[in-house]
Amino acid sequence: MLTLLGIITVTDLAALFYMSRIMNTVYADVGTSDLEFASPYYGLAELYASGTINASHIDPILNTPRVVAQVFSDRPSELAPVGEHDTFNKVFGTLSPHEKHLQVSPNTRTIAQFRTFDFGMEDCALVLRLPGPSDRVESAEPFRFNELSVLDIFRLNARKPLDVRTLSFDTRPPVREKVATVAPHAGEETSVARFPCAWGTLHTFEVRCASGSGCLLDVWSSQNTTWGIYMYQHQTI
Repeated sequence: MLTLLGIITVTDLAALFYMSRIMNTVYADVGTSDLEFASPYYGLAELYASGTINASHIDPILNTPRVVAQVFSDRPSELAPVGEHDTFNKVFGTLSPHEKHLQVSPNTRTIAQFRTFDFGMEDCALVLRLPGPSDRVESAEPFRFNELSVLDIFRLNARKPLDVRTLSFDTRPPVREKVATVAPHAGEETSVARFPCAWGTLHTFEVRCASGSGCLLDVWSSQNTTWGIYMYQHQTI
């Protein structure tokens, strides 16, 4: 009887070990950041390069950042906030509003990552857009802004999509170059930089206070308003 019990125990342990190995290998969570971002525009480059057709005029398109998150120089290991305005509904579960947050202060920096889309719209312009006194701000959060704010914008060396769940001041991508120093104004759109942007590429920026500037900028956008940091894509074909 004891022998049979021992055999059953060993068999169960072997089965558990085998199942654990399967879950950690065959079904491992390897993520998607390394997957190819394949182009659906197959053959279009060759078609336009042939000179046999002319492109229609297309107005600039507004590209909203795929990721906007804050990191904190005085709390370097603290992770970026996630779901600050999420709410729970008994019927629908967790509701996540389509909002973006641009916040800059002496200890707070905002990181924004864009992915370019649409073939032939590969001339990009980075801009800051702030509401004026008569503009509508849908968020429950107030628009806060020091008119004397001066901001530095840096391009970060990020080759993969950012994972906000692991993003902090310490883990943010390294700085590649300084893009611009700007002094935005409420009620205006401020041009930051213009640069080539091949289709499907990632562009990651950090917005921080310029040295010696006691800046303050805090604004939320919604699905109906476009305040904060954005990018225009201009036609190149």
